[in-house]
Amino acid sequence: MLEQIKTIEDLKKLSLKDLPQLCEEIRKKLIDDVTESGGHLASNLGVVELTVALHYVFDECDKIVWDVGHQSYVHKILTSRGENFSSLRSKGGISGFPDCEEDERDSFNTGHAGTAISAALGLAKARDTLKQDYNVIAVVGDGSMTCGLTYEALNNVKDTKMLIVLNDNNMSIGKNVGSATLNMSKLRVGKYDRNKERLKRFLLRIPLLGKPTYKFLRWCKRRAKLGYVRNSYFDNFDLKYIGIIDGNEIKDLVYYFTKIKNNVTKPTVMQIVTKKGKGFAPAEADPESYHSVIRAGTSVDSLESADVIGDTLHKIFTERNDTVAVCAAMAKATGLSCIQKDFPDRFYDVGIAEEHAVTFAAGLAKGGVHPFVAIYSSFLQRSYDQILHDVALQKLPVTFLLDRSGFVGEDGKTHQGLFDLSYLSQIPDIKIWAPTTYKQLSRMIEKSIDENCPVAIRYSKNLLHDQRTFADKWLVSEANGIPKVYLLAVGARLFKIASDISSRFDGVAAVEATTVKPLDEDFLSSVESGCSLITLEENVLQGGFGQAVGSYLTKNNLSVKLYCLGVDDVFVKHASIDEQLVDHGLGYESICARVAQILANS
Repeated sequence: MLEQIKTIEDLKKLSLKDLPQLCEEIRKKLIDDVTESGGHLASNLGVVELTVALHYVFDECDKIVWDVGHQSYVHKILTSRGENFSSLRSKGGISGFPDCEEDERDSFNTGHAGTAISAALGLAKARDTLKQDYNVIAVVGDGSMTCGLTYEALNNVKDTKMLIVLNDNNMSIGKNVGSATLNMSKLRVGKYDRNKERLKRFLLRIPLLGKPTYKFLRWCKRRAKLGYVRNSYFDNFDLKYIGIIDGNEIKDLVYYFTKIKNNVTKPTVMQIVTKKGKGFAPAEADPESYHSVIRAGTSVDSLESADVIGDTLHKIFTERNDTVAVCAAMAKATGLSCIQKDFPDRFYDVGIAEEHAVTFAAGLAKGGVHPFVAIYSSFLQRSYDQILHDVALQKLPVTFLLDRSGFVGEDGKTHQGLFDLSYLSQIPDIKIWAPTTYKQLSRMIEKSIDENCPVAIRYSKNLLHDQRTFADKWLVSEANGIPKVYLLAVGARLFKIASDISSRFDGVAAVEATTVKPLDEDFLSSVESGCSLITLEENVLQGGFGQAVGSYLTKNNLSVKLYCLGVDDVFVKHASIDEQLVDHGLGYESICARVAQILANS
């Protein structure tokens, strides 16, 4: 049946009784393709029925905004991208997140949590301003209800015709936390769902009268939810509330969406409950591990930076009681699970609320403890003002642990960690360190406690295994002959490439630039006149490491040639990390060609 669905119009030609089979075929396709290509599996398995129902009921001119966007795979399959779905997250293939350049039916680019209601409200207000006529639907996960941006949007939706579908699966990436999700839990199905199933089974066993009685009670329940159910949680925002609805029951979803479609005159919240990982037993049992799966055949390092973070912090927390850990909904992914388990009174998961996490950490530091704030690079950028205004301005000793810095590969434009060196370097009174080895990462964490200022440690998922440690100065490798060219590399991947190149050419030395701010001024001042420096960074060139080196050379009138290699003024699309390095002039062959040219002209 799925093979016959080429357009949304094909979907709408199906009868209601055909939809459950279609959902199962889509679910099988997701399991087959995503376990091969890699990507967000569990969340998409949970929204199959929801996505089918939305497209079955609403029109192509209507706009659906997917919060975070990692749950949009079924939407892509149904909007003419099913045949190419196996190219998911590959270079030149389908993006793992909504992308308006890829298809106009991706109504808004999303990749970070909490943006959907604001964006959908903007679309709805634009519609009203231009006297147009279409529906706007924001599909929001319950994890996004912990975002401050979500509440700012809810505070402004009054009197706007739009639908908010609250997809409640009690998960974001890890288990949801905080008062907001506790309030959601009070609304969640829980015993109600179990009791409903018991009543259903009981009634259907009654001969003759059981089935019609069940159908009548279900009709009464639907009518009550549509017209009479109220909820103080959303009433405070003057929102019409409909729920709680089984989000994996396609016929119920079609019923409610059909009734809502042409009868919504005010902002409406429809709360559904879905099963993350539904239809795939391993993902149902462990949805956190199956939130995102790696591409089949990908080699995996047995050690990751998160493991070192956890081990190092656990040792520190055991030795001293003035340390705390803060994360924003990703304890396991950032390496803090062991702290959460063994030091629960000194561990804080604030939910998907990066801005709050940073200011909260500032308060902790001001109160006399040392906070370690573990947030991915691309997510920490959401809290720029808090880092600048609340932490650095007061020179508070907060350690930021920035995993997934640099190229991140298949997650693409919304998740690249290519901006942290720039947005952090411009902030006064902050130190930025970049380890290349796991041992350096561990030592940096230990050393950061003794600093009287904020420290940002930025690193990729995997580092090098050798035993070099951290000593505040750049480490210069031995060159074959007198160095004429120095490769100043930030991060493990680029230092590995620089080391390989230095062993290939005479007169080339690799430099391990572990301190991005402050720069190693002693080294820079010692470089002989006429030599060349090539900076290598997985970061945008604007405001990055290379420009900082150039500024120092100019300020001190040093006669050294400088070549800066990094990412130009672009957003980097999804591809493998190796492909991204090559595409942006940071691959082995590209750098070799540049070195050879410089040596030939020297």
